[in-house]
Amino acid sequence: YTMPGIFPAILALGGHQLEQLSTTRVMRYITDKAIRKDRVFIVLMFDFFASVFLLIGYRLSIEFVLNYEDENGPLEYRDRNFLTISTNGIAGYLLLKEIMTVISLYLTSRTLGKRYFKAPFNLIDIASVALLLGSSNSFHSDSHDIEGFVASFTMVLLWLRLMGAFKILNSSFSLFLYAVVEVVKEIRWFLFFLIAATFMFSDAARTVVVARGDCVNMEDDPEIMGEFCSDRLIAINVVMYAVLVGDVALDYFQSSGAMIAVFIFFTFFCIIILLNILIAIIISSYEKSRQRANELFGRARVEYAAHLRAREQFLSPKENSDFHVATYVPRVARIFLRLSYVTVSLIALASIEYGLFGAVQFLHVDGSHIIQSLSIFAVVVGVIFNAYGISFVCISLFSRYKRRNPDADVEILGRIIWVLQLGLNLFHQMLGFSTDKTLDLSSTTQLESSDDASSDGGLTI
Repeated sequence: YTMPGIFPAILALGGHQLEQLSTTRVMRYITDKAIRKDRVFIVLMFDFFASVFLLIGYRLSIEFVLNYEDENGPLEYRDRNFLTISTNGIAGYLLLKEIMTVISLYLTSRTLGKRYFKAPFNLIDIASVALLLGSSNSFHSDSHDIEGFVASFTMVLLWLRLMGAFKILNSSFSLFLYAVVEVVKEIRWFLFFLIAATFMFSDAARTVVVARGDCVNMEDDPEIMGEFCSDRLIAINVVMYAVLVGDVALDYFQSSGAMIAVFIFFTFFCIIILLNILIAIIISSYEKSRQRANELFGRARVEYAAHLRAREQFLSPKENSDFHVATYVPRVARIFLRLSYVTVSLIALASIEYGLFGAVQFLHVDGSHIIQSLSIFAVVVGVIFNAYGISFVCISLFSRYKRRNPDADVEILGRIIWVLQLGLNLFHQMLGFSTDKTLDLSSTTQLESSDDASSDGGLTI
């Protein structure tokens, strides 16, 4: 990487120009060199596994609240706080990374800082861990409706965070994820029109039953007319939406000829016409996204590489010129921040291992098949995480040793490393990482120096 300032300049373009540039030969080379460094890729995989553990831990805490009225499980495990410590440690690490990225981008350019918050998945990354940290002890509050909404919303954001972490590694998944985002953008005004039409026919149905006096004489069909005469604001809107998605109950609309007319016009206009328009819009938007598959995947990688460089230079005591944090942040402060970041990273790693130890203990919990299943899954993921990390470090160290000592006789050790590398490559292919080859630099390898210190040691990414 020998082009200072390229990442903030590319990020400043944004939009379609960023996507086009991300697939050019030079930009692919720069991005690939930034991401495929050993220390960078292991951090990327660590963040991916951290997102998995965070989701599992929060899911387990929900089940523990249901079965034991405490997020740390049965009474004999509560003092150890396996889930609270592990999830808070991981969430704190992820939140610190996002905060440092935002500050570095903002110090470089206010435009970059504002654009960071315009990206949906950046907001999801921050909101998911912030909500988890803020709601970890709120399950026993008196506001049950609020805590239920916050908990369910946090769970959705954690799933989206995991998907966002995976999109950087798998081009096919990246296409689906960005296609959904593009579809939502395309149909936002159509959805507003559909909602307005649904409210229009809901008001029409409400007007019919009130004008006929059906709400006064409900003895014949109290259950059916109760929905249309309810004093809840959106009760009748829910009924009309149920019809829209296929839950058609004809008994609701046979009280009079006027209600039958409302039903006929509503189903014809909203279901036959509007939903077919919606399908056409979605197909058109997805086709556009499919044609831009490489650009969307390239954009995800460029943004990750840019945020990575922003964090690196915010924490580095060296004077760098990519992101101009040296102008605003004293060198001593950056050294302190770097030590703090390393400390928090180690705490996050220890939190994962502590949570894994807790998951092994939870295997002995009786009475809930879901808790045992989640615990088994957590243990399996933890074993894969540790095996992956150890294998990756061994391969990286062996690769560096071979570069420095090309004549060394390490045949037996080389065979062991070959087995480890084969296992990592199989794991990459199992998760679809092999699809990254669509953006590999097979045609640009002549640009790389054979003694480049940032070589990935032959790993397929």
